[in-house]
Amino acid sequence: MKKIRLTESELVSLIQRMVNEAMSDIDNILDKISQDGMESLSQQEKEYLRHYSETGEYMDVEDEEDSLELGQFVGETFSDKINDAPISFTYEVTEETDKGIIHTGYFTIYEDEYYGEIFCDDEGTFMFVNFESPEGTELFEDYNKIQGELEMFFQNVCENLKSDPTT
Repeated sequence: MKKIRLTESELVSLIQRMVNEAMSDIDNILDKISQDGMESLSQQEKEYLRHYSETGEYMDVEDEEDSLELGQFVGETFSDKINDAPISFTYEVTEETDKGIIHTGYFTIYEDEYYGEIFCDDEGTFMFVNFESPEGTELFEDYNKIQGELEMFFQNVCENLKSDPTT
């Protein structure tokens, strides 16, 4: 990796330019909503807005491209039942990291909702999950008796997410 030296004013200028570009993206999306409504947004715009509203952080172009590779699944819900308990995972976004692939979304069992991630290896094969309720309890704290069945469900979700829906 090559080192680059910047003066303080060059660094400040670079950061300001990046923030202004990101703010412009948000402003453009909000203008579009104001003029044509939420339904006029593309999946990419919805994901960008959702990411910003949940984290307060702008997505840079590189993150946006990585997370939108599987954009055709945004908002898709994967459902099943375990012992007559309805379960579902509503997919939100995928992030590819140097440690693997992370699928983020909402998991629901009965009326209990959890938000978190499904962690996969580089090939998209399920490894583990981290879901937390609004009250701060972890999914497997609340449902440890069916942890194995839940993990099988998440395995199936990962398999579906790594498949190409156009084939």
